[in-house]
Amino acid sequence: MENINRETWLNLMIDKAVPLFDNAGFKISDIRTKLKPSCSMMVGQRKSSKFGAIGQHLPTDWNAKKNHELLISPVLEDSVQVVGVLIHEMVHAIQRKLYGKGVKAHGKEFKAIAIAVGLQGKMTATTESPELKIKIENWIKELGKYPHNKINFDTRKKQSTRMNKLICMNCGFIARASTGAVNKFGLPEHCNQEMMID
Repeated sequence: MENINRETWLNLMIDKAVPLFDNAGFKISDIRTKLKPSCSMMVGQRKSSKFGAIGQHLPTDWNAKKNHELLISPVLEDSVQVVGVLIHEMVHAIQRKLYGKGVKAHGKEFKAIAIAVGLQGKMTATTESPELKIKIENWIKELGKYPHNKINFDTRKKQSTRMNKLICMNCGFIARASTGAVNKFGLPEHCNQEMMID
């Protein structure tokens, strides 16, 4: 498809992925109109960090229309990876719809949905199964590549000694961790969801 923008492309990929969820028994089609993807910086992530998070699902209570905002990092440009991250964030959306806030962000409920739709690996950093990758590649043949060029923040001078401020978006609990620790172990959880870098 010619002259397509990023958000339209992401929305078309969501439409392609909806049957994966519905056929696995997770009726994401019920909330399709509430899924709002965008190419965006992650909420709470500073430009100086190493961009450990490449996707993010924002809770529905963060906006007036109760949408599921699905953020895709601008450091990504590989079409297959972008769709894999988008599907990962869709898993968060249907998990929130089905189970509410009372379950872990990447716990057993998340894992059951993720595996059912073709994601694999560590649940905090899933990858596409070989079968899902083939499906995504076919979608890309039909719609074209992701219309985005990677934004490179590596040229910025990095501050070497700052600790990241981590915040729980549910209760406001604050903690600090080095960028190295966040990159190695991921963001910690509090109130059963991943903390955000403030």
